[in-house]
Amino acid sequence: MTKNKISDHQEEIDVFRLLKKTSQFTTKIIKRSIDFFVEIFSKWKILLPIIFISFVLGLLYENKNMYSPDKEGSLLVRLNHGSSIYFYNSVDLLKQKIVSGDTNFFNETLQFEEGEELLDISLTPIISSNDFFALFDDHNQMKVLINNTENLDETIKYNIKQHKISFLLSSGSSTATVDKIMRYLSSNPIYESISNIYVQETLNKIEESNQTIRQINKLVEKYSAQNSEKGRNSQVYVDGQTENVSDILNIKLRLIDNITESKTDLIVEATSIFRYDEEVALIPKKKTFGKKTVLFPVITIFSFIILFLVRKSFLNYRKIV
Repeated sequence: MTKNKISDHQEEIDVFRLLKKTSQFTTKIIKRSIDFFVEIFSKWKILLPIIFISFVLGLLYENKNMYSPDKEGSLLVRLNHGSSIYFYNSVDLLKQKIVSGDTNFFNETLQFEEGEELLDISLTPIISSNDFFALFDDHNQMKVLINNTENLDETIKYNIKQHKISFLLSSGSSTATVDKIMRYLSSNPIYESISNIYVQETLNKIEESNQTIRQINKLVEKYSAQNSEKGRNSQVYVDGQTENVSDILNIKLRLIDNITESKTDLIVEATSIFRYDEEVALIPKKKTFGKKTVLFPVITIFSFIILFLVRKSFLNYRKIV
């Protein structure tokens, strides 16, 4: 019993000593830190001019046109009539020209003026659930593709119609620069050819539907003119077969819906490349390290502190030696 009391008492003493040493060490650290910062700021006559000079340098850095923030923006486009593969190839060509630094290509082909520069461009498919499910005949086919494909976007991008183009432009670029890029991307001669084919096919389909509707109207008029007894049967003869009038009218309604849909498609899909946004909003890209008028003085202060510590350590070392 006595040994247990002695042991407990010894543990209390050890804890007390630990707390005391910790407190002393913390106090010592705080005191030295305060002394250090007081000593640093005692050099304010040296530090203040250096900070001012670094601020001026940061201001000059930012005011130079070449250091103005780059601009970024994006556009939503619709790629119709199987034009996706040609459009992606054109974007890839622009990427290659950016990497190779072929300014002549941009100046001559895209007619860039001084200050205009394309720094980066990317094209990504916008995949909605409806577009995705429409790609497959059944769920098994969809499961096989998902389970055996590492990059699904890359695999199905040519089958998707809506795509997002992202730009990174120089500070001297504007919305006119974007228009030049889009003009180039839409200039492939094959686009006009496949667009004309699509428009003609759609117009033919609309005309065929209109002809069928006119035939149905004549048939219904003929039915209405029949005597009341046959009218009560609600049936007519088409090519030797008995048809219900309501079924024929349903066919007419479906044809009208198809015509409306086709006319809408002619607006959205009349061209191979349909641009949803008339004008792109270009936003200044944030600098990695923010404003240079803040960054430069901060770097100066840290550099001064490091040099001060090195100098002080060197002087203390010489005293010891």
